Amino acid sequence: MYFDVQVCFRQALCKVKAIMGLPLTFDIEADEIEIFLQDVNEHLQTMEAGILRLERAADPETLNEIFRAAHTLKAVAATVGHQQMAELTHTLETLFDAMREDELLLTPAVTDELLIAVDALKELRDEVVNLQSSGVDVVAILGRLRGPMENAVDDQKPGFSATRGFSGEASHRLTPREIAQAQKCRQEGYAILEIDIAVAAECFAPAARLLQAAMALEEVGQIVAQHPSQPDLLQDRHDGNLWLILAAQADQSAIEERLTDVSELSEFRARPCAIAPIYAPQDAIQQEREKTVRISVERLDTLMNLVGELVTDRTRLTQLEETLSAEFGKNGNIGRLGEMVTHFGRVVGQLQGEVMQARMLPIEHLFEKFPRLVRDLARAAGKQVNLVIAGEATELDRSVIEIIGDPLIHLLRNAVDHGIEPPEERAAAGKRETGSIWLEAGHEEGQIVITVKDDGRGIEPARIRAAAVERGLLSEEEAAQLDDDAAISLIFEPNLSTAEEITDVSGRGVGLDVVRTNVKRLSGAVVVESKVGAGTTFRLTLPLTLAIVQAMLVALGEDVYAIPLTGIVETLYLSDVTVSSVKGVPVIHWRDSVLPLVYLRRFFSHPGEETGFLETSQQAVVTVAWGKQQIGLVVDGLIGKREIVIKSFSPILGNVPGLSGCTILGDGRIALIIDVPGLVGARLQAQRQERTT
Repeated sequence: MYFDVQVCFRQALCKVKAIMGLPLTFDIEADEIEIFLQDVNEHLQTMEAGILRLERAADPETLNEIFRAAHTLKAVAATVGHQQMAELTHTLETLFDAMREDELLLTPAVTDELLIAVDALKELRDEVVNLQSSGVDVVAILGRLRGPMENAVDDQKPGFSATRGFSGEASHRLTPREIAQAQKCRQEGYAILEIDIAVAAECFAPAARLLQAAMALEEVGQIVAQHPSQPDLLQDRHDGNLWLILAAQADQSAIEERLTDVSELSEFRARPCAIAPIYAPQDAIQQEREKTVRISVERLDTLMNLVGELVTDRTRLTQLEETLSAEFGKNGNIGRLGEMVTHFGRVVGQLQGEVMQARMLPIEHLFEKFPRLVRDLARAAGKQVNLVIAGEATELDRSVIEIIGDPLIHLLRNAVDHGIEPPEERAAAGKRETGSIWLEAGHEEGQIVITVKDDGRGIEPARIRAAAVERGLLSEEEAAQLDDDAAISLIFEPNLSTAEEITDVSGRGVGLDVVRTNVKRLSGAVVVESKVGAGTTFRLTLPLTLAIVQAMLVALGEDVYAIPLTGIVETLYLSDVTVSSVKGVPVIHWRDSVLPLVYLRRFFSHPGEETGFLETSQQAVVTVAWGKQQIGLVVDGLIGKREIVIKSFSPILGNVPGLSGCTILGDGRIALIIDVPGLVGARLQAQRQERTT
């Protein structure tokens, strides 16, 4: 009853403040909020991911991990004075402890309630930032958790105070000195244990027994913190309980064995302790601040832009040195200039690598959000889905991560809703009732490849053709002329959906269009492969970074264009092949296939282009691909590979067909960057128009 009254009172106080428009108050400074959020987010993610892992399979290590996360989060919340957050986390800690003692079974229903509580903690976390009540009904959530708690070990055991707990109350907070002492002991190899001790109700001299227990522990370790303190015990100020933090080299069982020798103790408990930081005092977090420096994303972007300018200057200096050496030789000052240019190039290369590395993040930061997404979608659809994640350590530029997040969400939603069948349908088809989705990331030839694969029903080309005709995207004649690969590629068209009814997940025909649009923004490619009854695979190929890329420089007359290497399949000279025409479209036969050609002079309306196909001995074909589609770009000559710095067009220019930006060459000239996805898409659109004429 005490616990409920306290929670209800705090809940009512928050509601009153919200009604009156009064801001909430917490014991934290503005410059410490970032540290608070970093720690809280880490513990919340640990709990959420751990709960999902435990639902799939029991794992004592994971269970201990989420218990420690809840334990520490309770301390963090209490430290800043967020009692609602601390009380809710305390309840989760109780449930996790019961699970550790095999007194509570993690059923899907219990998992649902735990995840709802974690979501509530996220909203309570935000209150510390915006100082406004989130409206979370903590009392109601605790009420729903009470059902599982009735079958679990009650943390309010005889002899233990209902309000006692590590850092749960102001009197139990670790001071900055105690935190530093505990961290130092841990670095020296000591185990940090949290110990609860209670004397028997019939004990004649409880204070003496608690002092005896503390002295027994001092023989095997160092007491870092204790409540009540020894002076309080000597003055008989206690409630029959003793809480302390012990740094010891003895293991947990040895500690408990030592306490067994102390008589008239009704109960004692020792467990690993995670030291929570204290946010109000600055010296408690100074050690960590000395090791790392936080920097804003905007400043990283500025550094990358400056490095890009240095890369451009490096190229120009190298070209200038080569010109002077060819004209005057490498003697004297020109030789020394060459040495300086070489050193400058090496330093700029190292600086570029360091700045790019600073922008890199493991894709785990994105992937860790998806197990919860897939579980919730599967539960809502009445399906059983197992998500398998691999390659979480793969690193890529944070700007790429920000853009690729939405496409991956849509692909996973599509896999759950359209791909994986209901259990009864899978069983009838001879499959396991639980479907699987694989999410993998890895490096391949200097690019990032992300794969989303399922073992579901696959994509039926006939249904795609029918949906395209029904939505007015194609005529029946056009749809009939499409091969299966071309028909499947229509799933990326806007307003196309094969869903029989509109739901919260699908049916509006916008999901896969978002995938294609965002991948094109990254100058990447997406390929889909599917087999009816076996499943579907989406393969996304992306650049590591959007700022500096490798490109092939080509000539169109006196102008220079750059084609990103990520889109190039191969190059060949036009003189080595025979150009023919199919329905007025120039093509070549290459590697057992017909490759349509696009003369870039004509596409960009360069002056001097004649009506016929202009051919010279220097003309080359650059084969580019986007997805499964390939075309050959005819250029006047190949200049060579270069590392280029991408410069975006001014918003005044808007969207320029076939171009994605520009770069500055070593001689100061501007080179336009070819938009490979845009060119391939334009060619496909032209093919469709040709079929209708």
